[in-house]
Amino acid sequence: MHLGISRRILTSRLPPGGAAACAAALAAILGGCATAPPPAAEPAPAPAEPAPAPQSEERSWIVPKTVNVRDAPSTSSAAIAKATKGTRLTSFEEQNGWVRVKLADTRTGWIRKDLLRKDDGCLPDRKEVLLEPPMLRMSDAPGPKGRVVVEADIDESGAVRTVRVVTNETGSEERAEAVKAEVQTVKFQPPVRKCKVSGFTYVYSRTF
Repeated sequence: MHLGISRRILTSRLPPGGAAACAAALAAILGGCATAPPPAAEPAPAPAEPAPAPQSEERSWIVPKTVNVRDAPSTSSAAIAKATKGTRLTSFEEQNGWVRVKLADTRTGWIRKDLLRKDDGCLPDRKEVLLEPPMLRMSDAPGPKGRVVVEADIDESGAVRTVRVVTNETGSEERAEAVKAEVQTVKFQPPVRKCKVSGFTYVYSRTF
């Protein structure tokens, strides 16, 4: 009989809906005690940008003064060849103030860029170069002695245009003509002055 009274008293103390509220509160408490989810992983860092690739544009250069061609783009690198004054070169790579060039023997090497001049189509100044010397005409026949001097006008291609006798100490027309014939065979690389190939006068003498 006392048990029935206690059950009625306990039940009467809970307000309407109290049982549901208690259940919700208990669920909230238990949920708070549950293990928290792990933190989200940090995003991976963006990959570093690659170093800029060396320039690979082909360019033409003129060597204004004889320079060393090196195995690598550094003054401490071994010199593998020399590029002489007036040489034309083509570069196909540039790196840290150096250019990589092709040599006439098909090798490649490096030259400091500030030691070269861009090839703008202007030839560097140069002196004339004798490519084919006069063809001497030897004769054992006796004749007058003396010196014969001739002048040959050389054109822009390096070939002889005209020849004239300026001195003939022998007095022999035959010997003068022989000297003129010797000069007719010469061939030059003509000189360049201020970007222009020019003709010139070649003086030749022969002593009999």
